[in-house]
Amino acid sequence: MPERYAAARRTRRLRLVVTCLLVALLGTSLAACSGRHSGWVSRQGDGFRLDGAPFRFVGFNLYDAAATDSYSCHPQTALDASQLASAFTRIHDSGATVVRFWAYQTYTRGGTYWAGVDKVVEAARDAGLHLLPVLEDGPGDCTTGPAHTPKSSYEGDTWYTEGYKHPYGTASLSFRDYAARVVTHYRDEPVILGWSMVNEADTSARDADGRSALVDFAQDVGAVVKSHDSRHLLTVGTQSNGAPGASGTDFSDVYQTDTVDFAEVHDWGRWGDDTVPMPGSSDGTTPPSPEDGQCTRTDSKIGCSFARAQVLGKPLVVGEAGISAATDAERQRRADLLLAKMRAAFAAGADGYLVWQLNTEPTDSYDVLLGSDDPLFGVLEAVGAAESGRD
Repeated sequence: MPERYAAARRTRRLRLVVTCLLVALLGTSLAACSGRHSGWVSRQGDGFRLDGAPFRFVGFNLYDAAATDSYSCHPQTALDASQLASAFTRIHDSGATVVRFWAYQTYTRGGTYWAGVDKVVEAARDAGLHLLPVLEDGPGDCTTGPAHTPKSSYEGDTWYTEGYKHPYGTASLSFRDYAARVVTHYRDEPVILGWSMVNEADTSARDADGRSALVDFAQDVGAVVKSHDSRHLLTVGTQSNGAPGASGTDFSDVYQTDTVDFAEVHDWGRWGDDTVPMPGSSDGTTPPSPEDGQCTRTDSKIGCSFARAQVLGKPLVVGEAGISAATDAERQRRADLLLAKMRAAFAAGADGYLVWQLNTEPTDSYDVLLGSDDPLFGVLEAVGAAESGRD
């Protein structure tokens, strides 16, 4: 591990020791001793702020965190409240500060049953974490429509123009109405960093002006969300790494929407390259110019999204980055590759980086298992410590 990150990890631990000694001497709060923080995350220009200071973060996806007896996408890995509390403590101890999870209609009975999401909120509050709930799934997993059927397959790729205004599959509410209901319910909850509209919102549909259909979708849903919840931040939830709808020039069109506070990209081998720190860059690590020929294409790689985010002047979060690993050697390789990706992302202006995915037992080769000594925990601790103090 590079010395800068190892030194930051040592510094973080030393700070916690010193803080805890002060707690013992002065009787200050346990939250301070544990390195936990509270308060609202806000946006200031192209960065996040928390408690008056710049806020950059690393974290995990724990997508089934809101599972209950009523619904779980993968029941064999569902966590009850006690198990979730332990998991979030482990996440916090690894240096992570944000967890991304699903808050679809399936998890809330169409916005009538909040026990699952409440469980996540309470665990995050106790552990000193922030949350990024996602309100619908683009690929069609764990949601109300036919399994594994992407929204782009809906009636000639019209979900992002018309379908979201009507109940889909077994849903009791349209996505538009559900978004209004869930953000209203949690609008006073500071542990929520912000809302993500749709996980991997991909579409080839275009409007009459030739723009991605996600532009009007983001404008409409953004206006609905902000009319009910003006305090939380908001993103669309795109891959923006060659996937259709928000890559290249489409990325700029979608994320310049006034009600959208930060941009999101995903780094997957399918759309990029597991072995390259910054897919789409000329040297493997540095974003190209936003006017580079490749960045004017609507299938541009993630490097062009980083370049265009700098022009937009909004924060950028890598919402998912996953690499397959099934053996100890492969897990070390994954940790090394993701360390390189995180270093490149933060150097290029990223404000957050969330690894896919934390779990209790193997479901696929992308799992980072709770209770294991996966080297990714050490990578997150070191990178989180290094980035959290940078202005």
